[in-house]
Amino acid sequence: MDSNWRQLIEKETAVMAYLYVANIIGWQKRLGWKVRIVRLVEQLRALQSVREVKAYYGTNERALKQSEAFNRDVMEAGAILRTKPVKFICKTVDLGMFFKKMTLNQLDLGTTTLMKSVVESVQSSGTVIEEPKCNFDVEMTMDLMDDAERASGFMLFSGDSDFYAPLERLKLKGKRIYVVGARGTVSRELFRIADTFIDIGKLYQRKDPQ
Repeated sequence: MDSNWRQLIEKETAVMAYLYVANIIGWQKRLGWKVRIVRLVEQLRALQSVREVKAYYGTNERALKQSEAFNRDVMEAGAILRTKPVKFICKTVDLGMFFKKMTLNQLDLGTTTLMKSVVESVQSSGTVIEEPKCNFDVEMTMDLMDDAERASGFMLFSGDSDFYAPLERLKLKGKRIYVVGARGTVSRELFRIADTFIDIGKLYQRKDPQ
């Protein structure tokens, strides 16, 4: 239950908040409205018990001015920014890009043939496919552990099951865990470890129609 999340947060001696910005942006499709990161930081900073807000987001050197402007706005709103360059990984277009071998073996011949023709069409077009990559799992985990003795409560804005282990370690130290996310995007592991799950739609206050 997250209906009384604000009262629970305000009862904490000190709270640290960790925003995995790429995850939050990814929630928007499910939500149907935008989460403005700067506004979110401001709202968290307005909570008396929140001591620090840390935001993790890559710097896109292919759109450097916009990226630097975003980073600056986030810091001016009161967040500690952790950033590093976004890497662009070239992807090889083949059937393995879409399906695991085990899955392909379960498809009938007609479907497999159709998929092969699509892949061959993309290959012959000379299209180059690049995917951005900029994970912050290690940096966030290190910060969670470094901050273990600095707060009584920890707010994680992510649904990634990889954070189960560091959160479990914090819980063993007697810390309370608040997982913030959009329903349907948070792993079962994080639901289990959280003392309180907070729906982003109940935490984030929209001031104007999205």
